[in-house]
Amino acid sequence: MRYTSIPLIFLLFSAMASAFQDGDLDGVADQFDRCPNTPFDELVNKQGCAVNEQAKKPYHPYWGALTLKIGNTFRTDEEYDDENYLNLYANYRYRKWDLSISNAQLTTKSSNTEDNSDSDSDIYISTGYTFALPKSNLKLSVGSKIVDDTTSSTEVTSRLQGSGRFSQSVTQETTSTNDESRDNDYFASMNYNYRLSPKHDLFAYYGYTISGDSDTVDYEDYSSFSLGTGYAISSNFYTALSYNYTGSIYPDGEAEEGITWFNSYRFSKNVFATASYTYAIDDYSYDNSLALALGFYFQ
Repeated sequence: MRYTSIPLIFLLFSAMASAFQDGDLDGVADQFDRCPNTPFDELVNKQGCAVNEQAKKPYHPYWGALTLKIGNTFRTDEEYDDENYLNLYANYRYRKWDLSISNAQLTTKSSNTEDNSDSDSDIYISTGYTFALPKSNLKLSVGSKIVDDTTSSTEVTSRLQGSGRFSQSVTQETTSTNDESRDNDYFASMNYNYRLSPKHDLFAYYGYTISGDSDTVDYEDYSSFSLGTGYAISSNFYTALSYNYTGSIYPDGEAEEGITWFNSYRFSKNVFATASYTYAIDDYSYDNSLALALGFYFQ
């Protein structure tokens, strides 16, 4: 829906992209992989270490892993003005725990303002814990959207200065700020990933959000879910296809539905890129959304 905030979708896609992280594509999730740089064609055990190298590679504790991403989302539709968003995402993982923070900042100028002061600057923070299951893993997360209550816009007005033939038209900019208190959102989510093979996986996501109300609007709680499958074409290239659903925060609003094609390519151990295209199958969402991001991984 046009009126649903884009960070909700961005957060969902970020969760989907991080549902199963396997840097060396050996079939063992990174948070359980004691040998994170195993060659792609090596046979590994449950700890992710090559069978013939297990005795040579003792496990040493590490200080965790940090993932940073920056990118843009472009949305187009015949009925709406095009929109661009700057996406920022950070994730810190230590063993089975992780902490994420994200933001999607509107960078397009609307027809009603002369600057970007009305951009959404809400911050999403979440923490999660991953359970290792046979041939799969389950991640449970909780978090909150920290709402920015202040919005401002700039108006350009003209007025006459002076009198008679000495009068002149003066253009003046005035900025108005509207303060409307709105409660934070709170959400819980579940990511499940099942490995059909070291290269092929199935994944599912479900999230429930308790919407914060404003001084004038009582927003609805809503659910989001995603179902999809992914395949590692090579040791550096992963692609996935999914169906996504996000409920509306408005009582009479329609849910957002779309088909997403997600791709990730690893240039090196520390640098990767992602690209995803979403085609909306509901009547209210932007028809086309393209998200591009550059990521950095540190361990």
